[in-house]
Amino acid sequence: MSNSLSPTSHTQTISPTSTAHNSTTDLITRAYTRTSMNDPAREPRPTSEKPTSSQQRPAEGEVCGNEQEVYWEGQKQERNGQNTCTSNDPSQNVNSATSTTAKVVFPPWKRNDRWSGWMSDTVTAQSLVLCLILQAFSTGILDATTYLDFSTFASNQTGNTILLTVAIVRVSGHLLLLTGVSLASFLSAALIFGHIGHLVGVRRRIWLLLNVFCQIIFLILSAIFLSPSGPAQTRLGAKHEWVIISLFAIMSGAQVSAARQASIQEIPTAPMTSSYVDLVSDKYLFVGFNHKHSSGRNRRLAYISAMIIGSFIGGIMHKYAGSWVVVVVAMGFKLAVMGLMAVAPAEIKEKKEKANGINAC
Repeated sequence: MSNSLSPTSHTQTISPTSTAHNSTTDLITRAYTRTSMNDPAREPRPTSEKPTSSQQRPAEGEVCGNEQEVYWEGQKQERNGQNTCTSNDPSQNVNSATSTTAKVVFPPWKRNDRWSGWMSDTVTAQSLVLCLILQAFSTGILDATTYLDFSTFASNQTGNTILLTVAIVRVSGHLLLLTGVSLASFLSAALIFGHIGHLVGVRRRIWLLLNVFCQIIFLILSAIFLSPSGPAQTRLGAKHEWVIISLFAIMSGAQVSAARQASIQEIPTAPMTSSYVDLVSDKYLFVGFNHKHSSGRNRRLAYISAMIIGSFIGGIMHKYAGSWVVVVVAMGFKLAVMGLMAVAPAEIKEKKEKANGINAC
């Protein structure tokens, strides 16, 4: 028959090699099926299934490598920058981030961790720049007044050291007393306040506020002694006028010790010689104000300008208003500094998890 097919057209040739391969594949498939039935955890996942969000991210308490969890006001925070935790499956790579600062929630009673968390905040160094510039301005005001009244300084102890040696050579008992009291009071205050700062935390908010508050107390006492209605024995030219310069120096010692510990080397709030040298020898002295390396130069310029302008204003106020008025104005700047410190941004709190129970990506 013409349209009939021959038997050989339906016959497939099977080689011995193909037969062995198929047998091996069947054996492996059966063995894997038995294992999967006994161990459900090894059951293959359908390739079309997409990982859920819980599979893409580590569960709470898990970290990627050396990642740390960020806590602020007692709650876990979302991270801003990006750090990638990689795995063998590119679809399961997790993006995380680190943040270094957080805007403080004020007033403190609206925070989750209340007053204790607000007081224990570690204020960022960058947020203290304006505070230290205002402190330098008040230093210029007060140093102009103290030199005009006592022929000595309250905060510039480099000048006092020279004046002390001159007083010894000239056997000037009055200048020796005032300069010696100023230097000793300054160093004693720097010693006490500096070590307390190390114990409490040099940029802990409660310590910064307490330090400035003590400075205001010393200025209040100085204003009382300098005022016309103050004690007669502590007025200018009286027997115990050294009490006033001692209070000024104690205030300056507390201020400078806190400024030096604030990690802002460009604004020491008292000495000028090193700031002048650092400014004129700055590698980026002639760059623009918005240059990425101009921050150090800008801070030194602001500090030196604040000291010079403050000294001019202090001399003018001393001439036309009196010493006690200058002290009251300096107190106003101290209060402004306290206000800035109260709302200054703080560093976020890093919570390090123990190795127990932590799964790495």
